[in-house]
Amino acid sequence: MFKYFIFLLFLVFSLEAKNGDRNAVVVFASGNNKFVLPQVIKSFNLLYPDTKIIVEYGATGDLASAILDGVYYDIFFAADMVTPEEIYIAKKSATPAKKYAQGILVLFVPPDKTLGQKKLNILKDKKIIDITVANPKTAPYGKAAIEVLKNTKLFDSLSDKIKYSTDISTVIKNTIWYDAAGFLSKSGIYSLPNAYKTEDLYWIEIEQALYTPIIQGYVVSKAGLENQHVIKFLNFLLSKDGQNIYKINGYK
Repeated sequence: MFKYFIFLLFLVFSLEAKNGDRNAVVVFASGNNKFVLPQVIKSFNLLYPDTKIIVEYGATGDLASAILDGVYYDIFFAADMVTPEEIYIAKKSATPAKKYAQGILVLFVPPDKTLGQKKLNILKDKKIIDITVANPKTAPYGKAAIEVLKNTKLFDSLSDKIKYSTDISTVIKNTIWYDAAGFLSKSGIYSLPNAYKTEDLYWIEIEQALYTPIIQGYVVSKAGLENQHVIKFLNFLLSKDGQNIYKINGYK
């Protein structure tokens, strides 16, 4: 219920941007962006302090459903290329899907000094009770995680341990609060306290050959293309400075 209340509040703000405040940019962004987009916005606002960026984070599929239902937006930053392209095909965007980032999948576990040696096989350990994965139907990082488990022949033996969450943000909460293992974006690691950032103790990067590259795409609405503040923000995110922020936060 609380989630729907928050979304209704966002609709109010987005309608304000649509109908009156053209200094506002309404952004829909996949959950993995929650750990890097605020830094992009902060740097952007140093150059353009009069532009207000309103962001709604969520699973790519859920945000796409809202757009298809007619919810107002200016830019949609997805966690894949397929979903924003579907938005374009449905004539709900003025631009086709274009790449803005490439994500990296990691496995996070309760601290274990053998993680570096065991790699994914650590998931077989009895002390790993739950493996949290973002819903593969709506979250591309969750889809990549299932692909990894199937490609390593681990899925069938671990299926009873797998617990599905709404998005990457929820996966991180579960791994920290409930000592579960979880697949998440590498950018999520950069958002954690320093105590959790030690590679081969808390997390490992998943070998790229085990999953389809997570190319992340965006689309812009017709209204967005007509708003100079939207174009300025998008140009900044795609600029060298904007892309560097993504790279230092766990993206390729």
